[in-house]
Amino acid sequence: MVRWTTLTPKGREAWAWLAGQGPQPTLAAWARGAGVGSGVVNGVLNAGGAAYVREEAPPPPAWTWLREHGPVDSLSAWASLASADGVGLTPTAAGTLALRGWADTVQEVAPPPSLTPPVPAPGHADPDRLPEAPAWRLHGGRPASRFRTLAPRIARLLGQGRGVLVLAPDHATLRRAWEGLSGLAQAAGTRAVQVSGALNPEGREHTWHLIRTGAARLVIGSYLALVTPLEDPALIVVLEEGSDAYKLQSGSRAFVPDVAARVAAAHDAALALVGAAPAAESVPLPGAVLPPPRLRLHVVDYAHPPEQPELGPLSSVHLTPGDLGYPLSHDLVRLLRQVQERGRQAALLAPRRGYSALLRCPSCDHTPGCRNCDVPLRFHQGTRQLTCHQCGYHESVPDRCDECGEQMWKARGPGTEWIAAEVARLVPGLPVYRCDRDRQDDLSPLHSGGSGVVVGTQLLLSGEAPPNLALIGVTLADTWLNVSDFRASERYHRLLRQLGEWHAGRPPLLVVQTFQAEHPALRVMVDGKDALAYPAAEERARKALGYPPHARLAQVEVAAREARRSKEVAAEVFDALHGAGAAEGEVLGPAPSPVARLRGVYPYHLLLRARNDARLSELLATLDRPWRARVRVDVNPRGGL
Repeated sequence: MVRWTTLTPKGREAWAWLAGQGPQPTLAAWARGAGVGSGVVNGVLNAGGAAYVREEAPPPPAWTWLREHGPVDSLSAWASLASADGVGLTPTAAGTLALRGWADTVQEVAPPPSLTPPVPAPGHADPDRLPEAPAWRLHGGRPASRFRTLAPRIARLLGQGRGVLVLAPDHATLRRAWEGLSGLAQAAGTRAVQVSGALNPEGREHTWHLIRTGAARLVIGSYLALVTPLEDPALIVVLEEGSDAYKLQSGSRAFVPDVAARVAAAHDAALALVGAAPAAESVPLPGAVLPPPRLRLHVVDYAHPPEQPELGPLSSVHLTPGDLGYPLSHDLVRLLRQVQERGRQAALLAPRRGYSALLRCPSCDHTPGCRNCDVPLRFHQGTRQLTCHQCGYHESVPDRCDECGEQMWKARGPGTEWIAAEVARLVPGLPVYRCDRDRQDDLSPLHSGGSGVVVGTQLLLSGEAPPNLALIGVTLADTWLNVSDFRASERYHRLLRQLGEWHAGRPPLLVVQTFQAEHPALRVMVDGKDALAYPAAEERARKALGYPPHARLAQVEVAAREARRSKEVAAEVFDALHGAGAAEGEVLGPAPSPVARLRGVYPYHLLLRARNDARLSELLATLDRPWRARVRVDVNPRGGL
């Protein structure tokens, strides 16, 4: 029995109206009939003043379909399948029906994601002859021989219950490391996992779980593997430690091998630097150098066209500079024709993407340039566009020269499009493929054994070499040398070493076209010297000049939209550093950037050169203040100063 006092006057009126009218189909009809709001009707119900009986509604068509067709995997699957049978149902409506009790949802534990299976370890292992030191190196040989030499050390540490982390700069190196090392984990009673950006969210979560719980103690991956929760790491292996791919292009702009060294020191783990050729910074470390792999090398010397027997047997005595052929030398074209005749495969490395580095007016030498950067626009024949490779600005090829009105344009500096067109013209019938940032053709015919040639940039090396690769051509090696960076020649030497071992089996003939055939980075390979020969000479030169590893560098970039302000602030930074006690030789510059205007701003550079990290930190602390222009610091800069 409910007393009236528990209801408001309007609630009493609503109850009395219901008592006089009899049952109503819905609460809304009761509220409308009594002339009150739904809140009053709910108040009557909550106070116990009336009984509300819900009549059983007919089941919805979607429920009937579910009962007839049985369980489905998800609400979205229910909606999709029911809609296909003519029952209008959205995933949201299916979720509502489940909440109202028309369907039960049962959560099932998904099976673990499939991870890359390990490759069985080789049946025999060499003895462990590697140094017992906090940091050491292993270079030379071929990837398989380096991994075979590294395997006993990794197997021993895994057998002790310790963790091992292997870092690779690109997908190709990561794949080779997985094939050469992943089988060691199973023999030691643990698991190997890959960690890279290629993992989907489910795979990443499962991999993280295996590492965190200690089920996987061998981690092979990209720089992302550095942040995995690997317990008790004993060894961090950095493959190809000099690769510019380790340089982060945004955020902290850290160089991953530097971070790996700090992580190894924090965990009291050893750091191993392993690759085709050591970086000059690695030369002072103890280590092992494997015998150089067998290499077939021929050099086309554009600067000295007469025959040079010590550089190879293919050049002819009668050739003059104009007769050598450019951008494809006669030697290289003859070899491509042999590739075609024998049904083999070739790869040509181009210095750049697009058709040419620039277009030039033959009358006045005017070159169309970018509106935002002080660089010439690159010509892309496929789109008939001139494009800036710095900021992305593009425009159509002008009909006439802006300076003299001449209609004729002359292309300079061949790119992938130009070289591919030359191959098609000089070796008709040979399939030609391209691989660069603009275009990546399907190379499956090559990998299936078909004959052809692929023309590309260094992006080529991130993939597998074709199985019947007989020829690799570097169309203009000088491109890698003509860079304002003290590491340019070291980078060029490393590229040649990597090209020589790109094919896992027999070494293809490597043809290098260059105007600098006597450059030491190339000569050591012609002479058959080991992987340490050129980096050791480079390290000695850097010692005389005070460059890494005998100093720590940081580049300070000052940039503003007005050249005058950028120059003034750069001078202020210089004065602040010397005012804080910077010694002579510790601050170089300021100087305009090699590209005077870049994306609409005018960068000026200063180079800090300190004896160690502590001193570099002292110098950089001076810059921690507001400036009238953008000031950015890049520690251990790569790719151009």
